[in-house]
Amino acid sequence: MTTTPQAISTGAVQGSLLRLSERQEVAIYLREGAGWVADFHNGRATLHSVSEWHGSGSGRMLVHAQRRDAVETISPLPDEVVQRIESLHRRMEESTVGPFVQNSLAALAVCLRRWSARLGLVTG
Repeated sequence: MTTTPQAISTGAVQGSLLRLSERQEVAIYLREGAGWVADFHNGRATLHSVSEWHGSGSGRMLVHAQRRDAVETISPLPDEVVQRIESLHRRMEESTVGPFVQNSLAALAVCLRRWSARLGLVTG
């Protein structure tokens, strides 16, 4: 296993990238004071809080991989990985409301306006 002297990057996301194989890398990092794990496997990426990730057994699997010396490298987070992580967080934070929900909310708003008008709660 190869380790760089400082496995911490600067900026809003600080952490380390563990290369487990040619097809799997795991980024363990702090972002806005919270611990996160981004698991990159076969071109797909998943985002987890540290507690979720460890609770799923993946954390224990990583410890066993380290004991077997199966972790190829540990390095600071490259800028490309930080950008992918930020993209994952943006997608997670975006409110994605589908057309069904939008239409249902619009219909509910119409019903509330009619009900308010019948009760005399709306003037004008």
